[in-house]
Amino acid sequence: MAMQRITITVDEDVVHELRDRVEAGEVSAYIVEALRHKLRIDPVNEMLQQLDKLHGPLDERAMAEGAQWFEQMMQRLSSIPEP
Repeated sequence: MAMQRITITVDEDVVHELRDRVEAGEVSAYIVEALRHKLRIDPVNEMLQQLDKLHGPLDERAMAEGAQWFEQMMQRLSSIPEP
């Protein structure tokens, strides 16, 4: 994959935390991974905001039902043997 160098401006406290967390040669890879994550999540958040505009936000009952469904699906997935 082709790479392109860019320049960004980052708050000092963020840079210090980044340098504490990541080795010097790994900073670019860490930032690319963070950007890829954000680029995957943003469209989901935009869709959820549009659904809220169309249908209103979920109430507590619907949130609880969704959490229960999610937990059941995660349990079912974890019980599937790996190939």
